[in-house]
Amino acid sequence: MFASMHRALHGSRPSTSERERALAALKMRYSEGRLSLEELEARVERVYTSVRRSEVLAFMWAMPLQTMRWVALRRVRRLQSTVLRFHAATFATLNATVLGIWALTGEGTFWPAVFLLPSAALLAWHAVLSCRLTRALGRRGW
Repeated sequence: MFASMHRALHGSRPSTSERERALAALKMRYSEGRLSLEELEARVERVYTSVRRSEVLAFMWAMPLQTMRWVALRRVRRLQSTVLRFHAATFATLNATVLGIWALTGEGTFWPAVFLLPSAALLAWHAVLSCRLTRALGRRGW
């Protein structure tokens, strides 16, 4: 079993999609400024002239990695997005519940405004601060 996997991985020719993935990764590294134009051209040539899959895979491992700052910024943005979505879902659920109770009890004085206005202000404040933090991190090179 391992011998067949080894032959399939190392002995076969790389597929077009594997070459395209390698070239897309190269383009991304070049656009990030991690590769010079000469190095990009040399690596593109190596991808096109590689005979075995293992050469393309080894080439992919040898590329410069993303910086820790970029990874941290991505995680911070993902966390902010998740927390903001949770906050919006909580806002919608609680206020829909309060409005439902108000509608079921006879629709007298609009007392749900006591909940709607402060919670809407908090949600807007959260969204604005989240955007500001993301922009500030982006400006500082994060």
